[in-house]
Amino acid sequence: MTTPFHSSAATAMISATPPADPILVTSSGQLVEKFSPRLSGPDARAELAMAGVGDGMIGGKVREKLWSRRGFLAAAGAAGLVAMGARSSPAAGNISRYARAVLAKKPVGYWRLGESRGPSALDSSGYAHNGFYRGTPVFGERGAIHGDDDTAVKFDGQGSYVEVPSHEDFSQPTSGMGMTVEAWLRPDALEFAGETADPYVHWLGKGQANGYEWALRFYSRTSRDRPNRISAYLFNPAGGLGAGAYFQDTLQVGEWIHVVACFDPGDAGTPGAGVRIFKNGILRLGPPKRGTLYGNPQWQIKPVHGPAPLRFGTRDLKSFLTGALDEVAIYPRVLTAREILENYNAATMG
Repeated sequence: MTTPFHSSAATAMISATPPADPILVTSSGQLVEKFSPRLSGPDARAELAMAGVGDGMIGGKVREKLWSRRGFLAAAGAAGLVAMGARSSPAAGNISRYARAVLAKKPVGYWRLGESRGPSALDSSGYAHNGFYRGTPVFGERGAIHGDDDTAVKFDGQGSYVEVPSHEDFSQPTSGMGMTVEAWLRPDALEFAGETADPYVHWLGKGQANGYEWALRFYSRTSRDRPNRISAYLFNPAGGLGAGAYFQDTLQVGEWIHVVACFDPGDAGTPGAGVRIFKNGILRLGPPKRGTLYGNPQWQIKPVHGPAPLRFGTRDLKSFLTGALDEVAIYPRVLTAREILENYNAATMG
């Protein structure tokens, strides 16, 4: 069977015939070895990336990537879901400026959350980290990206979320270059019950008992000292206090916010290393502020990769987001301030 992905600039063709091991995806986007479908045109690699196949790079020099038979079948399955209309997004060749900007920065996971139905939440990075919708999410919500028909997903605050199986790609220590988490958040409620007397929800993160890693947190407007604060934290495996950064502004229900958390490489023994947070392309807090530093004597952060899954809409099922998420991406390094602003501008300018 052959699945086409049409583009005004190019057409990429990929066969679903199971190939022999290994499969080599070259920097030109060609699959070689015993399996050699034809790829042509400048958008071919982008089309494969959006289908979950290839190395997710657009332009520039990239490394060659070996696919196992199992990995290729998983990616090809994702491509098949796209062809059958599992996503509500436009044809793969019509990739938005924003999606191109994200993919050019080589994320290890990129979930556009534009599915028209579950159960799969497809990873567009090329690494096939596909997730699963749980509960009763609402699909087809208007997305955050200007001029992009790709939709978003809404969570009800009552147990709806996305779960992606645990992988070292989602842990701060793995790459040795830190990690960046990017997402678009639309709060649909500003007052809500939370995990403590100072109510907050974890709306994205990775962690569970004895295996806490990191989280993005949102406080209720009823919080005495932190009304509607949005923060990012890195934790020790045992949990407790974490190194964190935040912004605290007057928010509007239904308004999209671009949130980016950067976790520096290193641990408590790395001078100056800590957490940064950006809102709508602008740095709001980060080192050298004491609360952001891994080496703060109150917590002495030494992060460890653990078995907890990655979740959107919650972290460890103790609290849930009432609102929508769109365009979640994880990068195996700390993005620069310029790169983060580039992504925000690409989203708001179409």
